[in-house]
This record gives sequence, C-alpha cells and structure tokens, in this order.
Amino acid sequence: MFTTQTKIAIAKALITKRSPYYIQFYVTGRCNLKCRQCNIVETNSRLHEVTLEEIEIIARHIRSIGGGIVLLTGGEPFVRRDMHEIVRIFKANRLDVRLQTAGLATSEQLQMCYDEGARDINVSLDSLVELKQDYINAVPGSWAKAIDSLERISRIFNKKSAICSLGCVLSQFNFREIPAILEFATAIGWYVSLVPVHITTEAAPLGFRSYDELFKFEQTDFPELEKVLQRVLQMKKDGALLFDSERFIWSAFNFLQTNRPTWRKNDVCDAPDLYFAVRPNGDFAVCCDHNIAENPPSLLSPSFVDDFKAGVLRKRCEPYTHGCVGCHYGSYPEVTISVRDPKALLERVRLSFSMEKSPILRDFDDGRFFELIQEVRARHPEVYEKPMPDGIHERLSKWADSKTRIEVIRSDNEQRERENRVRGRPPRGAATT
Repeated sequence: MFTTQTKIAIAKALITKRSPYYIQFYVTGRCNLKCRQCNIVETNSRLHEVTLEEIEIIARHIRSIGGGIVLLTGGEPFVRRDMHEIVRIFKANRLDVRLQTAGLATSEQLQMCYDEGARDINVSLDSLVELKQDYINAVPGSWAKAIDSLERISRIFNKKSAICSLGCVLSQFNFREIPAILEFATAIGWYVSLVPVHITTEAAPLGFRSYDELFKFEQTDFPELEKVLQRVLQMKKDGALLFDSERFIWSAFNFLQTNRPTWRKNDVCDAPDLYFAVRPNGDFAVCCDHNIAENPPSLLSPSFVDDFKAGVLRKRCEPYTHGCVGCHYGSYPEVTISVRDPKALLERVRLSFSMEKSPILRDFDDGRFFELIQEVRARHPEVYEKPMPDGIHERLSKWADSKTRIEVIRSDNEQRERENRVRGRPPRGAATT
C-alpha cells in the first residue's frame, strides 16, 4: 500500500526516532460545518490558502526531509475544488496521502482524487442518530449527507488496497454508541478511529479545542466508559475493524479522566521528529494546538529543508513540546506508540496487512447504509431507547424543533462572538496574516 518513500521514512523512524513520516496539512481553514467539539476553523480561517504552485514547493520540501504520509485536512478540505490536483502533486513526489472529509465531497471530486492515486480516506461520524449528529455539527442535514458520502466512497474506493475509516470523537454525547458504531463500520468494511474529546477554557485557549463543557465526561461516567472500551477492544479481537491500538485506547481513557495522556515519552511528544502540521498558508506548526507565535517557519522558505535537518525547528518546538500538558488527537499518539512500543508496533503491522485485504462493501442498493444503521440500532435498545442525560436531552429537544433551533443557532453565534471564535477574524492581539 505505501510508497517506497513512506516505507523508508517509517523504517528510519523505528531506528532513529527522528523521521517525520506523518504530516498534517490543513489545506484550508474553511468549513461547511460548525462542529461544537471543534475549534479548527476559528484557528485557521483567517489564513490565506497556498496555491498549487506553492503546494508543489511544500511537497518537495516534505519529501526532502524524509516525509511519508500527508493527511490532507481542513476545515473541510473538499471546499477546495482542486483537491485532486493537490493529491496529484503529493503522489508525484512519491508521498502517500490521506483524505479527510465530513461528507461534503462530490462523487466527481472523490473519483478524481481516486484516479490521482488517493487510497486512504476518513469521514467524520460521531453518532448513528441523525438528530444528535446534526446538533453536534450545528448544521441540519449534515448527518444524512455524511451517510450518503459513505455509500459513494465505498463504490469509488473499491480496491482491496483502499482504506476507509470513520473518525469518531468520543464524548459524553456518544460513548454508549461506540460498540454500535463499530458494528456498523465493520459491516460496511470501514475502520473506526476514536479520538477523545478535547475541552479547554476561554482563559487557556488551545488551537483546536472547544469550550463546550457538556461534551466532557462526568466522574460517574467513567466506570461505564471503561466497560465500553473493554467491549470494543474485545470486539476488535473478534474481528471488528477498530483502528486504534490497545495502548492508545487506555491512554485516551486516562486523558479523559485526568487531562493527561500516557502515550508520550517523559511527558514530551515527538514533534517535529515524527510529525508536525502545516497551516493553510504554508506555515510550519508544532501540532494541532500549538503554532509558533513569532516569525513562524514556512515550508515555502528556501531554507526550510536545511533548517529542519539542522535541528533549528526542533529547537523552536521545544517550548511547546516540553510545556504542553498533552493531547490525545488520533494521529500523533498512534505514531509515537507505534514507533516506541514493540507490542503496539506488532499490533500495527498485523493491522496493516489486514487493512490491505479488508473487503469494503461494494455491491448494495442506494440507501442500504441507512437501512443498516436502523438494523444496528434495533440490536442495541439498551443504548438507543435509554434516556439521555438531562443537559443533552434539553439541547437536542431544542434542536429538534425548527422554531427553537433558530434560537439555539442565534445563541451559538452570540457565544462564539463573546469567546472571539468568529471565522475570518484574527484573535485579539494577533497579527493578521
């Protein structure tokens, strides 16, 4: 599945622990959704987007420092109509690409990306309940569009070497649903990747984290959450398509309880030695949460490759990597765990072989995925017929009514204004780029 470039990058990472084989590239700060557990757009929306010519420079520089896999994400990356050209550029530079979407991509866009060599795609899905997902996304109809996209992607990404996965944010809103979501994903040949919700406060803002406290777990939730995680790990042993390693799962559980992960070595992450991020304007970033504040390095700079190899960027990252309390976004923890934990590495190798052979459900009638969801939900009455916590029930009830939904949307916008999380405006005290 991987290019020779990526295989060499991974091998070097295993030996030296200094090979940045996984790069997240936020190709845009624009998005069609306003997800409540996410702050991505507010962080990056004020930045201009690099051109295809500039992306060519970025791709060459990533290849020159030994990169391997590039996650093309956003915002919603498919608001860019040139996504297939972006894929072509990275593939021409012998780099592997991973696509991410919340379901906005058209069939034409998906097919063009596939034709250019994309074989790995992730779709955001947090619930099998339309009302709940639409509320989380803050956009009516977004759940149905996402499920429809799963059908279209399954028909296009139809080779055994293709990998399709669901990105699922684990929160108080949906944790009881996770076994059902995993059951549905396995039935259609898709993997599930869990990311614990990240919540911060207005007094301590971090790049991608929300301020919505309702997504956080209560202390009384943790015994039940632990049982849910034990169950999905057993499901994985029994053949269910869970992407995450066992160590990742238990580190995520600790993160949700204490706000501290257990995956980092000496409580320091491996940025930029194993991974880093690229912002929409080409600026180098330590990670999702942390951007270098003063004179950020740029992947468009002629000196970028030399500076990276000389350790200049590592030095500039140290105040962030050493001072950060820790995160648990999906990609970075799994990269560190795979490189530093032999047991997890063996688990990842086995998974890679099985992923290349996993049969994606291809032959099905239109609307079949919606029917499968209803069948799965019917098998889990203990989840879908159980009353929700009062706060969640109250919010969903207001969202369900078209009249009160307008009030919710207005209140949301006012809250974002108060928190200075409005798209397209620079944060207070920051320079406009």
